[in-house]
Amino acid sequence: MSLTKDGRRTKIVWSFETKVLDDARAEQVLGEDVDALRLVLNRATAEQLPSFIDKLRHLFETSKKSRAGGERTKTMPPIMIDLQEGARASITGLSAPKEIAFGEKVTIGQVGANATFEVACRQWDGLMEEGALVYVGYGDAVLRVTSVSQRLVTTETVQGGTIYPDSDLHIPATRKTPKLSDYKTAELDELLRKSLDFLVLPGVESPEEVLEFRKFIATQTVAFGLAFAPWLILRVDSVAVYEKLDDLLEVVDGVLISRKDLALSMNPAQIPMVTKEIIQRCNDHAKIVLTASEMLGSMRRNVTPTRAEVSDIANAVIDGTDAVVLSEDVAHGKYALQALQVMRRTIADIESRTGEEPNWVKLAPTVSTEMDAVAFAAYRTARRVKAKAIVCITKAGNTALKLASFRAPVPIIAVTFSPDIMRKLSVVRGVDGLVLDVDPKIDDVLPVVTDHLLRNSWLKSGDRIIFISVTISSLGREASNLFTVQQLA
Repeated sequence: MSLTKDGRRTKIVWSFETKVLDDARAEQVLGEDVDALRLVLNRATAEQLPSFIDKLRHLFETSKKSRAGGERTKTMPPIMIDLQEGARASITGLSAPKEIAFGEKVTIGQVGANATFEVACRQWDGLMEEGALVYVGYGDAVLRVTSVSQRLVTTETVQGGTIYPDSDLHIPATRKTPKLSDYKTAELDELLRKSLDFLVLPGVESPEEVLEFRKFIATQTVAFGLAFAPWLILRVDSVAVYEKLDDLLEVVDGVLISRKDLALSMNPAQIPMVTKEIIQRCNDHAKIVLTASEMLGSMRRNVTPTRAEVSDIANAVIDGTDAVVLSEDVAHGKYALQALQVMRRTIADIESRTGEEPNWVKLAPTVSTEMDAVAFAAYRTARRVKAKAIVCITKAGNTALKLASFRAPVPIIAVTFSPDIMRKLSVVRGVDGLVLDVDPKIDDVLPVVTDHLLRNSWLKSGDRIIFISVTISSLGREASNLFTVQQLA
């Protein structure tokens, strides 16, 4: 793989719902440089996902073979399957947007119930209860249930707005905590066989439940003859998950902050500071953190984003997120490619401004292990000697994750011996990957790495780097923890 330096360290995750996946979408992905794909699992159309992944791999392999020897080879972005619970109900049969006003009486019913809005749902019983708030499209409008009958619910509008066709309905008061055991299905097995990079888990509150599911995934990975299991990303989507975050971070590889779901279970005014806190806690634990929810969502219908949306991306970058997640809603409209361009430009602009230290620069993090001590010392040295890059040997990705958690001002090049690990690290902020097909315990690993860097990266002879090894030695056959300042030659 050839490393590039385009000035952007914060990564971009492109999201799609299952129902928009087709051959044309695969061709579109081939034409764009993104850091990861998030495919939102819809059980009704889950059979489309394996074939879409196969189509993508075929396109990228064909493209690789057709490129000239000196041309940069495009690699397929890592695949992230989101096992989110999804909306339990959605409006159906509405032919055009409809305005509702504060105080207006609105009825909601099953199909054929002669209601203001008919809904399609997985299960009507238990969906509504008297006094519950019904959020239409995460707050386009808010209704309060005043009465419930067998097929019809009467509500009063407490926040007016525009109701769009196919809007989802969310009723936090009747939501049940998801169970990971419900996802042990034939559909998931079929996806695991495709050698996924990440699984995004629904927001569960029990570390023990996550550990049990991790063991299940590991068992299936071995059974399918795969080298590595997907990394597990937990959706932070409720107050209960947020309050148990420190315990949950011990058993997952990262989190996805679902701010729109969080806003249904806490005061929306708290979300900005809670997001900053979660990002910092993930950095403290050296875990991946993805910031999601309605990122450029208005670009589903408008070619120009709102100022608030652009500021939203900028703040996530300043706060230290690993990646921003483009809203899956955007893929339903005409401006998905324009939205990607807006994200790239916004990230590049924020990261290019060096007048003040951003929020994420950590001058005195907690150092409690050997890895912490070596990694932080390497990070500080890189700042002081103005190194062009920090280069680390990492077998499973842990060293690269620890270095990245300090949000170093220079790029991190993770030298690994597995393409699977390199792909997973591609969503980590500031990290590029390089795969070596060489025994990591040989005495001359440093010269070999140096040679690869000069041939396959943007680094050049004379550049100063920090070389770090926490698990193997570049000077001998014994394990050691060390870093050195090197000048490429």
